[in-house]
Amino acid sequence: MRRRSALAAVTTLAGTAIAGVVSRPGGNDRLLAAAREGSDDVTTETTQLLPETVHETTLYELTAPDPGPTVMVFGGIHGDERNGIEAAHDATEWGPDAGQLVVVPETDRVAVENDERGGIDGDLNRHFPAGEEPTSDLARGIWDAVERYDPDVVLDLHRSLGIYGFHREYVGQALFHSADAHAHGRAIADALTADAIPWYLPFHRFTPQESTAGGPLLFQKAAAELDATAYLFETTAFLLNHATMTEQSRLVTAHVLAAHGGLEYDTGIGVAGTGEPEQESETEPDGGTSA
Repeated sequence: MRRRSALAAVTTLAGTAIAGVVSRPGGNDRLLAAAREGSDDVTTETTQLLPETVHETTLYELTAPDPGPTVMVFGGIHGDERNGIEAAHDATEWGPDAGQLVVVPETDRVAVENDERGGIDGDLNRHFPAGEEPTSDLARGIWDAVERYDPDVVLDLHRSLGIYGFHREYVGQALFHSADAHAHGRAIADALTADAIPWYLPFHRFTPQESTAGGPLLFQKAAAELDATAYLFETTAFLLNHATMTEQSRLVTAHVLAAHGGLEYDTGIGVAGTGEPEQESETEPDGGTSA
């Protein structure tokens, strides 16, 4: 019966793909409007990371007039994952209501310019080992910025090629999070599903998953060594087009910002968060063409 149900679901997916409606973006226009409007008194400053090197890239610091969390958002750790790059660029024009929103849209600038997963030293998201110095010049420059801001929250935007729990080697449609974010992780994943996933894409519902490793991924190191609440977001290219993946990346950025108090918008999640932790799994976002 389980196999029959899975086959029926795949048949539905195939039919909707042929009909051209699978990739229609969903969204939450009110949430994104709140993020874009925000406070009128936000100040924006830019800093060049690794200046006068081949890795030079821009960091944007958006500071609200009221105190609040420091939230760091990274796009382009993998240069061919354009959804995160575009969503992070969009976030540089948002208006947080409290605290700071710090955004690096093109983290591995060489990889972004070449439209490739890795840059000069390969996959940047394997250069942040637990308890050790980052292993490349670029990773050290990025980590210096992370340590300098000492963020309360870190969000890293990615794109996989398949679906977590459905395609063995891929981790798409998942929100990996640090151990302190059980409630937030589940609530944000559920909110993303409600906002962006239509009934005919049941396998695209977002899955929250705790990550307990201390590295070598950037969000893992930030959680382990700076006590940041950290997230790694994975959308998927499986049956979704660029516009849909980018919209999902914008939505998770806005939901994370709102859930942690940087945006005055009632998502139903709340700054403190409540709820039971999800089932633990052995799976970590550590391989293939994901994370």
